[in-house]
Amino acid sequence: MFRGSFEHTLDGKGRLSIPVKFREVLLRKSDERIVITNFIVDGMKCLDIYPVDEWSRLEEEIRKKPKFDRKMLMFQNYYLGGASECIVDKQGRILIPPFLRKYAELKRDVVLVSALEKFRVWDLDAWKKIFSDAEEKLMQDPDFLGDLGL
Repeated sequence: MFRGSFEHTLDGKGRLSIPVKFREVLLRKSDERIVITNFIVDGMKCLDIYPVDEWSRLEEEIRKKPKFDRKMLMFQNYYLGGASECIVDKQGRILIPPFLRKYAELKRDVVLVSALEKFRVWDLDAWKKIFSDAEEKLMQDPDFLGDLGL
C-alpha cells in the first residue's frame, strides 16, 4: 500500500522523481513498469499511477463487466483510453507523457498522494484546493467519517 503525500517538482523534460517510500512499494508489487492515466476528483484533474500488476488486476475486473453497458464504455474510453505504460528509470524517475501533463495541468510543483493500491499526482495548487475542501467538509460535518463505516 502507498501511504502519505510528498511534494516534488517536475523537471524541464516532464520527469518526476518517485519518493523512496513509493518506489519501495512499486518494487515489491511489480517491476519497473507503471501505468499512468487521467482521473478527476470533484471536478479537479489529476493522474492515477498504478504498479503494472495492480493495473492488470483492474483490467481483469473490467473484463467481468457487461461489455456494452453505456457507463462501462464511457469509463473505458476515459480511463483506459488515457492510460500510458511508463518505466521507472534507474534514478527512480518517470517521464510523464506530455498529453497527461497537459490533461492534469501539471506545472513545476506537484504532490504525490497515496490512494491505497495506487497513487495520484496533482498540481500543487489543485491539491491544496482538494485538501482544503475535504478538510472544510470534515469540519462542517463531524459525523462524516463515522458515516463511512470504517
